[in-house]
Amino acid sequence: MKTNIFLIHTYYHLYLSINLIFDRYKDYNNVIYYTKNHRASRDFSNELPFLEFKYFEKGKFGTKSFLNSLLNYKAERFFFFQENCSESIYLVHKLSKKGVIISLLQDGSKPYHTYKKKRLLYCVLRDTINDYKQMINRRAVVTTVFFHNNYKYAFLKPIKEVWLSYPERFVNRTRKLIIKMPEFSSESIKYLASLFQFDMERMNSECIFYLGENLKKEYVQIENKIVEFIINRYSGVKIFYKMHPNQMKNSPETVNWLRNVKNVEIIADDIPAELYILSMRKGLIISRSSTTMLTNNPRCKYYYTHKLYSGGRLFSQIEMGNPTDYIKEIDNLEEIVM
Repeated sequence: MKTNIFLIHTYYHLYLSINLIFDRYKDYNNVIYYTKNHRASRDFSNELPFLEFKYFEKGKFGTKSFLNSLLNYKAERFFFFQENCSESIYLVHKLSKKGVIISLLQDGSKPYHTYKKKRLLYCVLRDTINDYKQMINRRAVVTTVFFHNNYKYAFLKPIKEVWLSYPERFVNRTRKLIIKMPEFSSESIKYLASLFQFDMERMNSECIFYLGENLKKEYVQIENKIVEFIINRYSGVKIFYKMHPNQMKNSPETVNWLRNVKNVEIIADDIPAELYILSMRKGLIISRSSTTMLTNNPRCKYYYTHKLYSGGRLFSQIEMGNPTDYIKEIDNLEEIVM
């Protein structure tokens, strides 16, 4: 069997990788290297013949020893998500020299953003220098001298393929081969549900799913007003509030207030929010600007509220990318309708 290697850091990366494997690569040996962090802390095991999970230690994968472990597979493709770190840069360059096809998978809405950096050249030089310092400290230096422009998606030269859910909305400035990501299949959804022991019937009636985010103090009151509006307008509808992993640590005000609201259920588990969305029968999905909402459930309505967070530093140097036709970016709360 031919082999593919996947390098993932989050559950979002995991569920995209699983769906791609089920759609395209069930006749391959697919090795998923995963790390654990505050947002993705589970261990995974599997009995499928075409899928294998392997753990790697966070911050220690840009090394010669880890590279050698990957080279032993003689893989056809290397799939990864985060090109803006020195570890990925090192692996991508070294693997491409051995004939491995380098494939960048969509990392949320990042491919569709427009950056408005005031000091772009300074930022590029700073990032490049920092990346090389890190590689030198690990004694794993990429000898090719080039600028690390993290504000131009798919900037790494060895990348041959870029996999996107919305290729028609992507500005292909680096002239890569663009491949459309497959739609979610019932088979991959069923497998993901079993992997996380998630009940797909949990949200089988009309409801509202609100994605909390880890906000700076200056924006917490704005989010509270948005959530309060939704609670008052839809007092007879069940509201599921999915906490951000860092929310209780950095901005617990909203969660503490919602604990006493009768039609609100707070979700604090580590199950990917995408599974909740895919399981919904009907309702609303609302967030400030979460990339989770790129998971399309045509039975639901989607709303971005980021335009209501005016002032401050939020999105001061970035124009939010919304590649979809189904997420509505509202200018006032009255636009939210069931």
